[in-house]
Amino acid sequence: MRDTTVAARYAKALFLVAEKRGETARALEELKGGVAVLGPSARGGRFLASPVVRLADKRTVLERALGTRALRLVVVFLDLLLRKKRLPELPTIADEFEALVEHSLGIRRAQVVSAVPLVPAERERLHRALEHTVGGNVKLDATVDPDLIGGALVRIGDRVIDRTVRSLLDSMSRQLHEVSV
Repeated sequence: MRDTTVAARYAKALFLVAEKRGETARALEELKGGVAVLGPSARGGRFLASPVVRLADKRTVLERALGTRALRLVVVFLDLLLRKKRLPELPTIADEFEALVEHSLGIRRAQVVSAVPLVPAERERLHRALEHTVGGNVKLDATVDPDLIGGALVRIGDRVIDRTVRSLLDSMSRQLHEVSV
């Protein structure tokens, strides 16, 4: 599990300023675009991470590339990350920023891990059930873990719903051991 403390602080600072200016949605869109162009694996990210290029030159390139195309807030934020040597954290910061935006809109994130990929009908049924359970909008992210054998594990915030075959078998085993004949 990765430590997101620093990324969360930067994301929260950007979120507060973007909310105050009413530019949250556009800032999120442009931050995601920035990850594609300036992320660690992108060409722009590799250029900005190069120790051969001077910081002043990097800042000039960043300003020329994004100056008129992006929100001033996002350009200044990316420049700050560059100066503080936090640009490699941009993908995590963008994820944290998106979580803050979703939270402000009342959207809850849910992660489902299943043994096999969910078919669209199963995914939709699960999505509706989770929205009913939490009483609001849910953004569902699904991943596959073949080690589960069967069933699914759902996480919404700090709540975990474990309906995997392994946990059900463990539960049955405990119950059988507790019964006296």
